[in-house]
This record gives sequence, C-alpha cells and structure tokens, in this order.
Amino acid sequence: MALDPTQPPTGRLAADAPAEAAASLHLQAILRGPGRASAVINGNILRVGDRVGDARILAVHRHAVVIDREGQQQELHLSTPIIQTSRTQP
Repeated sequence: MALDPTQPPTGRLAADAPAEAAASLHLQAILRGPGRASAVINGNILRVGDRVGDARILAVHRHAVVIDREGQQQELHLSTPIIQTSRTQP
C-alpha cells in the first residue's frame, strides 16, 4: 500500500499526549513521618486526596499507593523500595 502524499502523515496526535501521560503514573518514592505520609509520583509530592492526572490518591502505604482512576482502584508499587522517614525538629 503506497502512501498518499495528499494526506497528513499518520502517527500520534498531539491531543493524545496528555491522556497518555496521565495513564502512565510512576511511583518514585514514599515519604513517611509522624501522622503523615506522602508519595512522589511523576516528580510531584502528593498526599491522600491529591490528584495527579486522572487519578486521586486514596492511601499511601509502606510500599505502595492506592489510587482511584475513573472509579477503579489501582495500586502503584515501588520497583525498588525506597522508604525515607522524615525527621521532626524539636
């Protein structure tokens, strides 16, 4: 099948990029401290209730984060567990 030079090239549309970026969430770290926990997802520090892309953070556990994406619960896991306990200042 020959390419039609009168038609635009096929490939990804720019409009597809945000949806694809929201679909790929990467849990990079979990930060735990007294009475609080946060997660670093796609470079953003987030807590329970925060949103990233089309997902809302439901829970931050020791090795995973539970998110809600369009009514479906999913877990994001650390590929290599990196757990950092925050230090409180007296």
